[in-house]
Amino acid sequence: MNSAMLIVNPNSGKKEGRALSERVAAHLGEHFSSVDVRLSSCAADVETWAREAREQEYDALFVMGGDGTVGLSFHGLFDGACESSRLPAFGLIPGGTGNGLARTLGIAPDALRAVESYDFSETILLDVGLVNGRPFAYTVTGGTLPEGIRKVSPELKSRYGFLAYVASTILRMGDGEHHALRIVVDGEERKEDISSFSAFSANALANEFSRYQTSVADGEIHLIALRDASLPSLLALLPDILMHAVDGDDRVLFLHGKTIEISCVDGGLCCGVDGDDGPCLPVKLTVRPGALRMFALKKE
Repeated sequence: MNSAMLIVNPNSGKKEGRALSERVAAHLGEHFSSVDVRLSSCAADVETWAREAREQEYDALFVMGGDGTVGLSFHGLFDGACESSRLPAFGLIPGGTGNGLARTLGIAPDALRAVESYDFSETILLDVGLVNGRPFAYTVTGGTLPEGIRKVSPELKSRYGFLAYVASTILRMGDGEHHALRIVVDGEERKEDISSFSAFSANALANEFSRYQTSVADGEIHLIALRDASLPSLLALLPDILMHAVDGDDRVLFLHGKTIEISCVDGGLCCGVDGDDGPCLPVKLTVRPGALRMFALKKE
């Protein structure tokens, strides 16, 4: 293949992107005739450069960072694109704290192992979720537990990594906060009292704990919600978690559809998108099936 762009967020996760970028670029250089390396200094950089990769018809776009950085690149790739637009093949190189999309796709958490695991001669199709028409990479969340993740500072992420997320989430257990939500799935309405929720096109963690298996190319948006996120309630879920059957527990709501609309009946509730602050309810979640070509992993 000819041209590739590598966008690196040097401040993601443990802030190792700058040091690793040269080694990642060197490996890519063995497969592409040119590798254009860009080190971002702000969110606008990522969006602008991803848009440029599409408009300048790069053959491949690689993004090194966390879910938030990947989501920004999706914004740039799809902003102004039409159905006939030629998008570069996409490669994700984990560099963040949670790296949820990378885990879902089975990509190695180490940046160098990840880039070495790609088969650059083969691609797969990836669904892209949208919140109010804007692409997101991994999750749209709301409520007590997800808020704990959003409140973790970059300094704590850099110092403690994923443990910073765990500690912040534990501190928010048992606060008793609930919201009356109106949820409409493909036209069917229901009202639920919910503590926390997460919406996604695919999620490795949800697949691990439930019988219903989401896929990166199933053409659906999925919503999993906890009616009670207190510590006793979460402990009571343990047997179903171990049996991979939380979707059968009354404390858990697991919904699937082409379109999911969520609004808050009893006041304001703001969402997180890919670990960062997002829009306040109401939101409309949709999916673009097979919208992105992504490099496949080598077969073992």
